[in-house]
Amino acid sequence: MTAGERWDAKYAVWQEPGAPSEFVTGCAELAGGCPTAVDLAGGAGGTALWLAQQGIDTTLVDVSGRALEIARDAAIERGLRLRTLQADLESDLLPTLDELGGADGWHAAVCTNFLHRPLLGALDGLLVPGGIALVLIATVDNLLRNARPGRPFLVERGELPELCTGLEPVSFEEGWFGQRHEARLVARRPR
Repeated sequence: MTAGERWDAKYAVWQEPGAPSEFVTGCAELAGGCPTAVDLAGGAGGTALWLAQQGIDTTLVDVSGRALEIARDAAIERGLRLRTLQADLESDLLPTLDELGGADGWHAAVCTNFLHRPLLGALDGLLVPGGIALVLIATVDNLLRNARPGRPFLVERGELPELCTGLEPVSFEEGWFGQRHEARLVARRPR
């Protein structure tokens, strides 16, 4: 079974996209000034749809065709423009900017609750100079209270900024946010 098939099965019962990431909506001042954005591994599109509602030309990338279908249906229902692309971001060959729809790069890249270290190391190449990345990943400390996500999907304390090479941290915090221990990074590609 492929990753896409596994995630399609998980999204089979979903009808709605879900809520946007509170981390991303909390960065509304930064994100709101961006004309373009990409939401990487954005699932059924809760965050991508929120970005589109802010007037941002948004591309949603996910491995699940079913998740993208949910997001497209919600975008049509809400009268929003949302570009979608089905791609396995864990494959050896990451999609090119042209394939992702961002010819020169995006002004914002969002990656929440998805850890693939090579992708995080390539974020600077997806952004225009001065573009921002909003990245949220649970840390290993999350295992103190939660069995999931498992260790392979968690960052060590202090690791996240090091993974996002080529980006300059604007803010970085780690801690308990509700019941999850998370690393939250806002970083900018140098101009």
